[in-house]
Amino acid sequence: MENAKKIFESIEDLLSRAKFEDALCTIRKMDTSKLAEADYSYYCLLISQAMLSTGDNDIDDFIHKALSFYKKQDNDVLYAKSRYLFGWHLAVAGNFIEAHEVLMEAFVFLKRHDKYREMSLVLNRLAYVQNHTGAIEDAIANLKDSIDINRDLGINHNVIQFSRNLATVLIRSGRFHDALTHLQSKMNELTDLDEGERLRFELGYSLSLAFMGDTGRAIKNLKSAKKYLTSVNVDKSVYHEYLGWIYNLDGQYEKAAKTLKAGVKIAVRIGPESTYVSQTKRLLADAYVGLKEFDLAEKTAREALAVAEKIRERSEIGACYRVFAQVELNRGNGEKAKKRYHDAIDIFLNVNSRYELAITRYLATISGLYQSGERAAMLYLAKEYFQSEDITHYVNLTDRELNYSQAAPIIPSGVGDDAAVFIARDRQMVQLIKLAENVASSSMTIFLTGPTGSGKDRLARYIHERSGRKGKFVIVNSAAIPDSMVEAELFGFRKGSFTGAEHHRTGLLEEADGGTFYLNEIADATPEFQAKLLEVIETKFIRPLGSNVRKAIDIRIIAATNNDLDNKMKSGRFRRDLYHRLNEIPIILPSLKERPDDFLPLI
Repeated sequence: MENAKKIFESIEDLLSRAKFEDALCTIRKMDTSKLAEADYSYYCLLISQAMLSTGDNDIDDFIHKALSFYKKQDNDVLYAKSRYLFGWHLAVAGNFIEAHEVLMEAFVFLKRHDKYREMSLVLNRLAYVQNHTGAIEDAIANLKDSIDINRDLGINHNVIQFSRNLATVLIRSGRFHDALTHLQSKMNELTDLDEGERLRFELGYSLSLAFMGDTGRAIKNLKSAKKYLTSVNVDKSVYHEYLGWIYNLDGQYEKAAKTLKAGVKIAVRIGPESTYVSQTKRLLADAYVGLKEFDLAEKTAREALAVAEKIRERSEIGACYRVFAQVELNRGNGEKAKKRYHDAIDIFLNVNSRYELAITRYLATISGLYQSGERAAMLYLAKEYFQSEDITHYVNLTDRELNYSQAAPIIPSGVGDDAAVFIARDRQMVQLIKLAENVASSSMTIFLTGPTGSGKDRLARYIHERSGRKGKFVIVNSAAIPDSMVEAELFGFRKGSFTGAEHHRTGLLEEADGGTFYLNEIADATPEFQAKLLEVIETKFIRPLGSNVRKAIDIRIIAATNNDLDNKMKSGRFRRDLYHRLNEIPIILPSLKERPDDFLPLI
């Protein structure tokens, strides 16, 4: 139909210029009753894009019609575009694993036909998924590629949008130096920013300054940027949210509460179940904690959590748990508080939110809920991050808690005649050994990485011998256990549980009960091994083959690898959720070539 074609062209033009509301208004005025199937399928494609672009994810019927039609038509490009929109839909709904698969499929089809603009849109959406699943490096790389593609194509509004998205990823992952550099560069480069766009860049810049401790400059900068504030509710909502956030960071909790209350009213007008509502209410709960109004803090955090859970905003869920921890601590409910801190830390580890993780660890350590070993471990890890971003205020606070002192240059074991001895003069290794000694008595998992010969096995035993654990140090070659033997080897079995089971046998995990379970070559573990190990870490129970009784076990897990796990996680050969469970305390050992000072003690 000729008329439909002209309308479609006008809608495509509006979408290409980011006039999403206008595009949606135009397409909804169309009479679809007389459209041929091909035209109706294209209508479904366009309305799906317009709806998603305006925050409406209710596109199921439309997108499935488009997918079905273009798959039958063998039209790679339009089928790929349908897959892209479907992946976007899945991502917004929080189905990140499926979304990643669908988006990757769309990218392959588009690349085959050199559709670079469309490829950049897929990369941007992939970055959204990766940001929510902790694959931050991938998200950053994809956003940089999408920016480059659109710069080459001269599509300036996409360059602006994707540059903002990159800043958001950098800020949310706690890379404030990189965020400041990126934002300053873009504000200098993109001279034709309109008022709303300029405001959004200034908001990110001000928040990054505040996170790094320069709250005075951040507040001044943000108030100066108020002149760019438009009548758009989203901009007004984010302005109030960020200003309240900065007031919180500056300890001005009354001003924060007043600003955030105003922000909540605006956010609700955008959408009562939007990320703006969830985050602004959670920040308001933080302000109430600062004001010691704990009942209000809990009530507000519960409202924020209800929205965050619905939209699957995991970082906000973790931040709400942290509020609950502080509330329970104030009420004297130590165990509840500790569980909430643990839940928050677990989420921040999984989504790779380094700043929120470090802050939560610090707050947990000053709560008085943790024993010295676990407390020291969390303080060291928090301090390591704060130092990496030059957040001086928190470096000083963690130093004070640690009562930090320089390690001695040579550190022998001194535990038994055949105990592990770790001799080091290299400054970096001395610090790593000091860290190992401080975390030895905690129950947190440790992940050792480093090249062959760097001392991972020796350090694992060294940690065990200083842990105070009375049980065995059980070494497991993760790569050597085939899928068919995983349960029998890990959990053991009872006589008669399978053909050839002529006697009871204790599994490796039970053998390590009360001690340390050392997983060497963990990167080469089979999928079945990974699944069973994750189950044990989460439940702390085992059940031998042939038994109906579960047994609680108390083990400390240390894992080691000389492989690059990033590539294995990208390809799906290693579980990202298991990695985060194992990586509570990461220790990276340099090669001997990188520590020449250690050669002499070894001769």
